[in-house]
Amino acid sequence: MIGGLGARLRNAMRSFVSKGKVDEAALSELVRELQRVLIASDVNVRLVAELSRQIKERALNEKPLPGLTLREHVLRVIYDELVRLVGEGKELGQLSACFVLLGLFGSGKTTTAAKLGYWLKKRGVTPTLVSLDRDRPAAFEQLRQLGESLGLKVSREISPRPCIIDTAGRDALSEDMLREARELVKKVQPEEVFLVLPAEMGHEAGKQAEALKELITGVIITRMDGSAKGGGALSACAAAGVPIVFIGTGERIDELELFDPKRYVSRLLGWGDIQGLLEKAEEIKGEVGELSMADLENLNMLTFYRQMEALTKLGPFEKILQMVGLTDLDRGTVEEMKAKLKKYRVIINSMTRKEQLDPGILNSSRIKRIARGSGTSERDVKALLKEFNMMKKMVRKLKKGRLKGLNPKMLRGLKL
Repeated sequence: MIGGLGARLRNAMRSFVSKGKVDEAALSELVRELQRVLIASDVNVRLVAELSRQIKERALNEKPLPGLTLREHVLRVIYDELVRLVGEGKELGQLSACFVLLGLFGSGKTTTAAKLGYWLKKRGVTPTLVSLDRDRPAAFEQLRQLGESLGLKVSREISPRPCIIDTAGRDALSEDMLREARELVKKVQPEEVFLVLPAEMGHEAGKQAEALKELITGVIITRMDGSAKGGGALSACAAAGVPIVFIGTGERIDELELFDPKRYVSRLLGWGDIQGLLEKAEEIKGEVGELSMADLENLNMLTFYRQMEALTKLGPFEKILQMVGLTDLDRGTVEEMKAKLKKYRVIINSMTRKEQLDPGILNSSRIKRIARGSGTSERDVKALLKEFNMMKKMVRKLKKGRLKGLNPKMLRGLKL
């Protein structure tokens, strides 16, 4: 989703930005390209037409905010309208609650139940995973294996709160499914009832959300990383008036995130999601230890190594790059960066404790020995030292308040 739709949106925006003159003709061309991109992502044609009308009207008639050029004003309007298109998220109330998951066969309910359990556990709540799927023979065993890997209890019986209930799926939405869902909700009185929908359903997802609107409190959209129709699923649920609560962004158990439309669109457009990256860093802090300012001021190869360890635990490298706005790097560049990080870790492990604590003592003979011990070249060791010294300089600038951040003008007016 981020890769396919995002790349096409970014290409359209780059083409617009590169034009020498921003006028009505350039705007119309941009809007036509946005229409093609969104319809290809299975966004409903009526919604695309409304989005196009809104962009044109606001871009031409609204006065740009102080400090924004006309070009930046148009980009801001597009950002706002894409956020509106994908709808509002939903804030969860009490986490020590009962969650019921509904959905058709193949929607990803069982895996999502485990992912939600992991998400809650990271926030101090340890739910019981409950399998009520009696129709699929392997359903309980699948949930049991997932639950045990997370240290969560798994049961066939409804448990006291907190719990996550995985229900039986159906081939299609039917009166039987609706009746069973109503009976379960009446019996359990859950705080949250989520409809689980795969992104590949596209705008058809809206029909299911509409049919179950009386019962559900929100939607979880799975497999957003692998479907070009994710934009259609998001916009359809928004049009049905049903909030998206979570999105599944990959196969890993930690790849379930609260849906925040502003942050989602920012990543889609290649503007990054620094807040999301900080939240991930907070989650893994206990595993790698927290780096204090004192650690950074007295930076050595051990603290440098800990930073690389933290980076590898944040998630797939490609997604980390997306979150800092590096969305369109070619595969070769990404693989080269991954290989370099792996090589640096091996080099640091080949140093003596004294060398790790005081890299300044690394002379040519020590560099040769480290290169041999790590199976790398002297050039690799010197490259590591160069990047380490660059980071030390950056920390000194940060301490003295001389490190310049992003140009605030580029973000002014965005409703982040």
